[in-house]
Amino acid sequence: MITTVSTHRSFAKMAREYFAQHTGVPHTWREVHDASGGRTDLVCWPDTSDEVFASLTDYQITVGSRDSAEDFEKFGRSLSDEELAREAWARFISLVAERGGNDA
Repeated sequence: MITTVSTHRSFAKMAREYFAQHTGVPHTWREVHDASGGRTDLVCWPDTSDEVFASLTDYQITVGSRDSAEDFEKFGRSLSDEELAREAWARFISLVAERGGNDA
C-alpha cells in the first residue's frame, strides 16, 4: 500500500511565498513517515536553540519552538483550511520574528 506524507497545503503555500522573500531565514522541509502516513515539518534554524517548527497534516498544524508548542485544528470550529492556515501562520511568524532578527 502506498502512503503519502500529509501536509497542510494552505500553510505550505504561505511559507513558500514568505521564504522566497526572506532568504536569510534558514529553514528546511522534512517528511516524517509513520503508521498514519506521516506529516511534513517546516523547521527554521534547525538543531539550534532558536529552532521554530510547524508540523503540518491535512487536519492540524502544530507550531512551536524548543520551549512549547500550540496545536491549531479546525475540528468543531467551522474553519476553512485557509482560515486555519492563517491562524497558525500568525503564531509561526511571530516565533520566527522573535528569533530571526531583521530578516523575519
